[in-house]
This record gives sequence, structure tokens and C-alpha cells, in this order.
Amino acid sequence: MSIKEPVERKDRKGDIRLVCKELCDLQSDTTLMSMHVGKPGATLDDCRVAVEVVPMRRLSLLTAAAGSEICVKHPSGDIALFVVQIKSTALPDSGVNFLAGDLTVWRAS
Repeated sequence: MSIKEPVERKDRKGDIRLVCKELCDLQSDTTLMSMHVGKPGATLDDCRVAVEVVPMRRLSLLTAAAGSEICVKHPSGDIALFVVQIKSTALPDSGVNFLAGDLTVWRAS
């Protein structure tokens, strides 16, 4: 997944990658992520705080489920909210793991 266009990527060179070995994680070399905890419906301000308080470049998906909200901060200043819709990571070594969701991006926030 890339925060800049195109958002969906198939070449594994996006800002955030799904990496599955023993467990599945979201990983990034440049982008900060944090699981939003609290009431559903994270706002720009909620995400801004989340990525400043608990910034990670590797985020475990072990406890993520449909409806989980992940806040993202791109080096450009863009902040995004990824809401998990479908997670299939039950067999990390199988090669058939996937993650789908909705992405809201607040540009240069």
C-alpha cells in the first residue's frame, strides 16, 4: 500500500507492506504506524496523536480484526487512517494471506 498514488500496489514497493513469516505484520522503512485504541471513528487529530505517542515501523496484526483502525504518518506529512475490512492471516507460511480495508488520507496534515 502506498500513501501517494497509486494506493494499491502489487510490486511490494509501497510505503507499507504485509509481511508474513511466523506472524503477519505491517512493515515500513519510512512510514510510522500505530493502532488506534478508543472509540471507532478515529479523526485526523486522533491519528496525529497516535503516531506521535506510539510510533512504529512494524505493527503486529495479531490482535487486528475487521473494524480495527490503524493510523499512519507518511514522511511527506500526510496522515492516513486504514480501517481493516478483511484480514486473512491464519496461515502465515502459506503465502495466501491478505489484508483489505478502507484508507482515508489527510494530505499534508
